[in-house]
Amino acid sequence: MNKIKQFLLVASAFFVIYASPSSAQDSTKLLVWGDAVRQPFYEAFDQSRDDLTVEFVSVAGNEIVTKLQLALTAGDGVPDAIFMPDVNIAAQLSTRRANYLMELSDKVDQKVIDGFYPTSLAPCEKGGGSLICLRNDVAHFVLWYNAPLMEKLGLNVPTTWEEYAEVGAAAATNDSGIVSGAVAMHIPLMNFLYSNGCDLAVPLDSDSETLKINATAPQCKEAAQLVDKMLDNGSLARVTPFDPEFVALAKADKVLMIPGPTWFGEFVIKRRYEFAPGKTAVSMTPKWASQNQPVAWSWGGGVWGAWKDTKHPEEVVDLLTFVTTDVDTNRGAVTMPAYQPASVEWGVGFDKSGYYTDDNNFKKMVDAAAFGHPGYVSLRMNTRALFTKAVVNDLAGGASFESLLPQLQDEFVNAAKLARYKVVTE
Repeated sequence: MNKIKQFLLVASAFFVIYASPSSAQDSTKLLVWGDAVRQPFYEAFDQSRDDLTVEFVSVAGNEIVTKLQLALTAGDGVPDAIFMPDVNIAAQLSTRRANYLMELSDKVDQKVIDGFYPTSLAPCEKGGGSLICLRNDVAHFVLWYNAPLMEKLGLNVPTTWEEYAEVGAAAATNDSGIVSGAVAMHIPLMNFLYSNGCDLAVPLDSDSETLKINATAPQCKEAAQLVDKMLDNGSLARVTPFDPEFVALAKADKVLMIPGPTWFGEFVIKRRYEFAPGKTAVSMTPKWASQNQPVAWSWGGGVWGAWKDTKHPEEVVDLLTFVTTDVDTNRGAVTMPAYQPASVEWGVGFDKSGYYTDDNNFKKMVDAAAFGHPGYVSLRMNTRALFTKAVVNDLAGGASFESLLPQLQDEFVNAAKLARYKVVTE
């Protein structure tokens, strides 16, 4: 019996000594928050590393800030990394109060940073060269259009916003019911403003703490007047692009064109509007006649961030780099990757899918990326809520866009000051 006990003690010691390395490996776990769309990215990283495991928790974008603040206060369940579908979340999580995001500029290889599309990392940049996140996908505006319908009507794809209004008006004549966009939503309206140099809540130069807010400037009024003209003649709808009313128009072949981000093709036109293959085409976002080149606002494009106090900083940085740059993983992404080498491979599949009219649509989106608005940054204020309160509800009810610019100005200025920004109005 004594010999058996001795054997068991020796065996136990042997197990502890020789099994502990694998146990140590298994002890490195990363808690990651994100949405279901991003789960394959986490899983791919998990499978690529034998030295760690990834625990994924699905958290809705509108719940991230509140849940994270609770976790930080409790000191438990704080994620090592997080996906943020709204770029403004990054600004909210980098405040002195939240103080969550890790500084990445000295942890991510400069060659990797240089590989992202121009201006795509702007939402992740803070004053002093600080980098607090990595961009998942680019979401700049292009012009999506119904190619067979455009040809049927004998109309040309517009290259300027003035031509866009003219083509839209021509298509809407004789009570055709054909529309060229839907604008009862903050981002479509913001695209018209920003594309014309109406810098509403844009950081002044490199000073991220000073915002230029002038919604009543001449270029703002010009953009609003074009929208109002199209609303009056019925070529723009006073609904959102996602409202059942507009979806019904799309399915009835009554949508000629719609300005939208790069993800509109896969997420909206294909899945919600259910356009048949060979109908959808892409064109460069229009410019204003007075401009030498267009300016494309963005709609979405998520970002990845890391916890500054994580116990595994190297592993977390590896995760962020992997999910944003790994070519094989991003080749199957549903949105256009912000990292250019991964984006090129993604574009091959996009063009060869057979859904779009030709094999040159991805290049058009790449070309448009060069004109992304540098002011698309993360802000410590909810621009969607501000726009909805000041403009959207009244616009949907029949008011003109131009008439609502003064109250839009007031809402943005007040919100910016509450968020402790300095404000310049001229």
